[in-house]
Amino acid sequence: MQRTEAIRRLRSLVGQDLVSVAQQSGVTVWKGDRLNKGWAGHAVERYLGLALNSSRSPNFGSWELKVVPLTRRPDGTITVKETMAITMIDPEPRDSTR
Repeated sequence: MQRTEAIRRLRSLVGQDLVSVAQQSGVTVWKGDRLNKGWAGHAVERYLGLALNSSRSPNFGSWELKVVPLTRRPDGTITVKETMAITMIDPEPRDSTR
């Protein structure tokens, strides 16, 4: 899948409940009483028609899909729930869509 097509498809997920997407894709959200940590990323990968990929290797040849959890603060603002370290970045994207 080309990056431009993946971005177009990802935009259609805005505002949707990823639990529903996971269930439709057969992704396990809960393991017993514990949350399956990578479920959201797996649900998005399946939605895009990709094989599940928990490795550090890119999903799309030269770029990697990452899903980060968000949380709503008491004042209503939304912030990232946990820190993400990006250790490698390709300064020259292979296609022009950003």
